Amino acid sequence: MSEKAAIRDLTQGNMMKNMLVFSLPMLFGNVLQNLYNWVDSIIVGNYLGYKALAAVNIAFPIMFILTSVVLGLTMATSILVSQYAGAQDEKMIKRTIGTTNIFLAVAAIIIAIIGIVFSRSFLLLVNTPPEIMADAQSYLIVIMIGLIFTFGYNMTSAVLRGLGDSVTPTKFLIISTVLNAVLDIVLVLGLGPIPSLGVAGAAWATIIAQGTSYILSIIYLRKKGHLISFKFSELTFDKRIMKLILKLGVPAATQQFIVSSGHLALSGIINSFGADVIAGFGAGSKIDSFAMLPAMTLSITASTVTGQCIGAGMKHRVKDVLKSGAKLSVIISSAIILFIYTLGRPSLHLFTQEAGVIDIGVQYLKIVSLSYIFLGLNFVFVGILRGAGEIWINTIITFMSFFGLRVPLAAYLSSIPALGSKGIWIGIAISFTFGFIANGSYYATGRWKRKEIIRAGRPLAQRDASLDMSKAAIETMEASGADNASTAKDE
Repeated sequence: MSEKAAIRDLTQGNMMKNMLVFSLPMLFGNVLQNLYNWVDSIIVGNYLGYKALAAVNIAFPIMFILTSVVLGLTMATSILVSQYAGAQDEKMIKRTIGTTNIFLAVAAIIIAIIGIVFSRSFLLLVNTPPEIMADAQSYLIVIMIGLIFTFGYNMTSAVLRGLGDSVTPTKFLIISTVLNAVLDIVLVLGLGPIPSLGVAGAAWATIIAQGTSYILSIIYLRKKGHLISFKFSELTFDKRIMKLILKLGVPAATQQFIVSSGHLALSGIINSFGADVIAGFGAGSKIDSFAMLPAMTLSITASTVTGQCIGAGMKHRVKDVLKSGAKLSVIISSAIILFIYTLGRPSLHLFTQEAGVIDIGVQYLKIVSLSYIFLGLNFVFVGILRGAGEIWINTIITFMSFFGLRVPLAAYLSSIPALGSKGIWIGIAISFTFGFIANGSYYATGRWKRKEIIRAGRPLAQRDASLDMSKAAIETMEASGADNASTAKDE
């Protein structure tokens, strides 16, 4: 496999077809990844009880907030790779990958230590009920131990998607999902000489499966001589690339932190209603997150295609990304709403048989799903703006959505006796709609078109870092960049 073959051009031909071909394998992969949590919840909820299910669910927002900064920087890497792919700059793709790998390895160790040492304090912060504290803490600690595999696999998948390859990550996700399901049965329930590890067994199953997937992906890519294959001894850290990653990653990380903090604050409100509401919300969220996968997939697709279009100097094709993404989003969201209103309750029986818990889950789904069409369209706008490198505006909108609407509304409405926990679900639905209006309005201004990350196949930060160049050389490079920008504009 040649290195050039590793980059798939998504800027040419029918945009709807390109987005479908790219997104379907990724959607399948995202469905499999979501099955990680499904399998955990089905086994834990049915065999260990709804309190154990609540323990698993309560650990998620804490894991999210601990990893938010790194996920934001990984997002920045994906944006860079997609634009470099559009510019056909393989050298800068490799430098970006090497720098990110080194950074993530260090970050994983630091975050894991923090997560393990302060696990109980974090759980107390979100009002974790005493009866599920031990299980929630054991689950969180084990997940932190395997954080380096989680970061590594997600980074590799993000880079491959930036190159236009959504198939290769899916292959390894199939392996890890099957392995996760088998290990769940063995470690949670106990099999033969292996004792039951309870809730912690579900966490061990997840990190072993993710670690296996990551290691296999490294071996496979090296054997194929893929553009992003590497030996650990060959990795180099490029300060100039890191500067550019931070330039994009800081707003992305801030956004992820806001989202995770918002979920944490929301969890505090939900947790105050007791284990049955926590479990009902957790079970409903499993269906909810599954239903959101198409929207999230379209967002990543829009981001990748937009990045390649901009890197190739074809900003005019971004409007086709929006049209195709919007059509697909409305069709899929409508189908999902129909599914929830007809099969939502039977689906919840997969996770628990407690009637009260199921009633809460159904209530949550029926209220929140009414905003799915707006949520799906919002994801398309976010993907396009992210692919263009326009992240700060979405970070601001995300903050307003969570802390200006979702959390305050959830707290206020749930304090009304006639609404109770129902008020939380209403607040969530309203915030989804706000995001669509705000991001759509910013896209319409066209300001994102002036956002520039790379020029003539070079990161902008690289020009600033080249202090050893002569003034004449700098002027020549600047002129070359201006000529190329002018040519791209004319096209």
